[in-house]
Amino acid sequence: MQLKTRTFSSAAILTLLALLSFFRIEAQSPYKLNWTKDGIIIGSGIGIGVVSIIADNRVKPLTPDEINNLNKNDINGFDRFAANNYSKDIINISNVALGAAIVSPALFVFSEKMRKDWFTVGVMYGESMMISGFLTYLAKGTAKRIRPYVYNPSVQMSDKESADARMSFFSGHTSAAFTSAVFLSTVYGDYFPDSKYTPYVWGTSLLFATGIGVMRVASGEHFPTDVITGALIGSASGYLIPYLHRAKKNDGISLNYGMNLIMFNYTYRF
Repeated sequence: MQLKTRTFSSAAILTLLALLSFFRIEAQSPYKLNWTKDGIIIGSGIGIGVVSIIADNRVKPLTPDEINNLNKNDINGFDRFAANNYSKDIINISNVALGAAIVSPALFVFSEKMRKDWFTVGVMYGESMMISGFLTYLAKGTAKRIRPYVYNPSVQMSDKESADARMSFFSGHTSAAFTSAVFLSTVYGDYFPDSKYTPYVWGTSLLFATGIGVMRVASGEHFPTDVITGALIGSASGYLIPYLHRAKKNDGISLNYGMNLIMFNYTYRF
């Protein structure tokens, strides 16, 4: 009885392998997490974050005398026009727009293919936002660049007397918006490399992020160079994190069947 059971089990296994041999089973996700790689990314992000917090806490508000002595003619010619801008309404609109940009990758839940990888995609997105965000605050606390509206005589003194008024470089709103836009577009393209909608995803997301950057200049919160730098840093973070997590093309499991041989191959690369 035991011999028959073993014979039946062996036959069942061989039959199953024979059936599976007609298929090549590959890893469905274009991305892979890795303890070492992600540990380095997250650890680096936390390190930058700690330094940025220390730098931010050392930024002191301008005194009324320092504010009164500011001259917009001391600003470089490319950025100077921004010193004439100030609008609390545009500031509020840009805040709402940024919120929409940050949650935009949640649209991935509508794809069953991507929904299965929610944890992997979520970790990557968190890393992208963490890196760009902490780099932004590190730059703000180090550069201590005065915001454009501080040069504007029509703005109330009370709005200028804060440490935040010295955190113009570079634009955090723009950095976060472009991180989200490039991340969303890159990940979509990797999951659906043959999609005809990919150019529209890129175009729409980048246009939305650009609009946020324009509003930050129009509001008097940032100079054009703040926004351009934020766009570059955010784009780099939004692209590089998915790039570093891309699975190798030969990662996965393959089952090959021959007339006289059954082979089981497994290849995994970090």
